[in-house]
Amino acid sequence: MSQLKKFVFKIVVVGDGGIGKSTMIQRLITGRFIEQKITIGTDLASWSINLDDLAIRLQIWDFAGEKRFRFFLPNYSRGADGCLLCYDITRYTSFQNLQEWYDIIKENTSNPGYVLVGGKVDLADSRRTVQLEEAEEFQNEYNIPYHFETSSKSGYKTNEIFETLTRLILKKRNLI
Repeated sequence: MSQLKKFVFKIVVVGDGGIGKSTMIQRLITGRFIEQKITIGTDLASWSINLDDLAIRLQIWDFAGEKRFRFFLPNYSRGADGCLLCYDITRYTSFQNLQEWYDIIKENTSNPGYVLVGGKVDLADSRRTVQLEEAEEFQNEYNIPYHFETSSKSGYKTNEIFETLTRLILKKRNLI
């Protein structure tokens, strides 16, 4: 049996405050929906996944979305291998602010893999304000290869988002 090759990748999760970034990360790590208080500054989590003959640990940096903490982001995003660019499908302003988040990451990292993530899809029928077509336009404009809508309450697509980002990073690094 061959030994697994081990890698550690830094992932930054960015977007406006209160859109569900922390609950998505907690859903990934614990498998449960856990109500979160607003993140102060940044939070760090870790998640491991085995893909093929690779053992990968993701260091997940969860950034506070409040403007008063944004000064942390340029330094903390340095060295990121991947970025989840998040918005709330029920809060249009969180979608409008994606360009600002994208620009901060782009200016302070070296070619990370991006995945666009729309949260709170469980509320889509009654409260959606960001249409799928608009998100796809943003995705195409910024050349983001993947877009998901997810729900931290149900866990819909949570693991798939992180696995897809991990595979994207591996491809960018010519490891698969």
